[in-house]
Amino acid sequence: MASSSLPTKYLVIGAGPSGLIAARAFLRYGIDVEIVERHTRAGGIWDIENPGSPIYESCNLISSRIAGGFAGYPMKSDLPMYPKWTDLRDYIGDFARDYGLDERTTFGTSVVSAEPVDTDAGRSWRVELSNGETREYRGIVAATGSQWIPRLPAIDGLDTFNGHAIHSSEYRSPEDLRGKRVLVVGAGNSGIDIASDAAFHADAAFLSTRRAYWIFPKQIFGLALPDLLDGRGSLPDLELLQGLDPQTTMALVMSTVGDMTAYGLPTPSDPPASTHPIVSNTILHAFSHGLLSHRNDVARVDGSTVHFVDGVTEEVDVIVFATGYDVHYDFLPEGLVTYKDGHPVVHLTTFVPGVEGLYTAGTLHAAVGAGWTLWDVYANLAAADAHATLTGENAEALRRLKEEYDPDLTGGFPFLDVPRNANQYDGYTVLVAVPAEIREKFGIALPTGFDDMEFYREVRRTDEATVHESEPALVR
Repeated sequence: MASSSLPTKYLVIGAGPSGLIAARAFLRYGIDVEIVERHTRAGGIWDIENPGSPIYESCNLISSRIAGGFAGYPMKSDLPMYPKWTDLRDYIGDFARDYGLDERTTFGTSVVSAEPVDTDAGRSWRVELSNGETREYRGIVAATGSQWIPRLPAIDGLDTFNGHAIHSSEYRSPEDLRGKRVLVVGAGNSGIDIASDAAFHADAAFLSTRRAYWIFPKQIFGLALPDLLDGRGSLPDLELLQGLDPQTTMALVMSTVGDMTAYGLPTPSDPPASTHPIVSNTILHAFSHGLLSHRNDVARVDGSTVHFVDGVTEEVDVIVFATGYDVHYDFLPEGLVTYKDGHPVVHLTTFVPGVEGLYTAGTLHAAVGAGWTLWDVYANLAAADAHATLTGENAEALRRLKEEYDPDLTGGFPFLDVPRNANQYDGYTVLVAVPAEIREKFGIALPTGFDDMEFYREVRRTDEATVHESEPALVR
């Protein structure tokens, strides 16, 4: 057993979805846990009133009601297929209350610093809070979210722009665009939503991208696309749809959109999902009705004139940079965590290499698969490791998993080498990357609805044995 001179409580930093998932997992293993949240209630980015939240009035969940919720805690069936941000805010609050997580949270308080303290008895963490308190914990989970630190591009002449330039995290309402000539830079899902708002409310709307993108429909045959792609939904019982394998199903999905040049967009040269998928119906409507125009990458800005790399120019009043976010744990000692492309380098999506007692949550992105259910698997893995630290049980198996097992979580899929893909992985590979024996030994269950992974296997043409090729023999 661990020395009684060390604390046994763990701290979760952040009461957004990833922090709540982590806290529930730790409690499931019988580990005492506290949460510190700088805002006044649980919710993270999904509470638009939280300062710095990137949520805007027209925002809806990009995953469906079925695919997008917490594992084992389904959303209410009367919510829309793609819930609105207010639905998510209330759903997260209900989750925190029903699992007693809000009672374990110190709200309105942030972490100023957290540093490891090593003694002969072992390691603990000394945490200084913004209320002046200093507390000791056995370990910490950094669940501070991945959309709080805006990334802005360096554009020649931007300082001369005489209009209004903002990052998408500052955007709130379509009313802010009315009567303006608006340029949105970047085609992540928030950029696509804001460009759609501009198309319907601004005097003129343009979307600038550096590369071509695939755009997926939100529904196919009345079924939410995420429910089809993660295997939890099936196409309707129509004769022409019978016997389709997953590869053909994907081709069918893409064929419903058709040739991107029909919308005035460039044709992508990379396979679908090589970057985070764009899922939108309104953007295609806007392009096909002439409400929105595509432009190439921005070359420079001169006053109100934006010059694009192909020589085209536009006069604009508003520029919205939907150019992504960095993730940085500024409360940790410099050098403790390694960063690449503005994101922390982690192992098996949760372990910080070489740093015992420090876990991350919510840094995982998956091209296929619902993010929160994938987070749940690895939150339980972190909790299993914390339990082994406290009790000594199965510690060697987890040590080998952390130090010797390094699977390719991309599943060999050719994700583009761009900052947004820093922690972008294949959904099926992520689900089965924790070896079955480890899952069984520590009670890490795959989320409900993911027991039959045949769809993932066929789409990625890989199997569990291939994923575990680098696995140390003594782990299994």
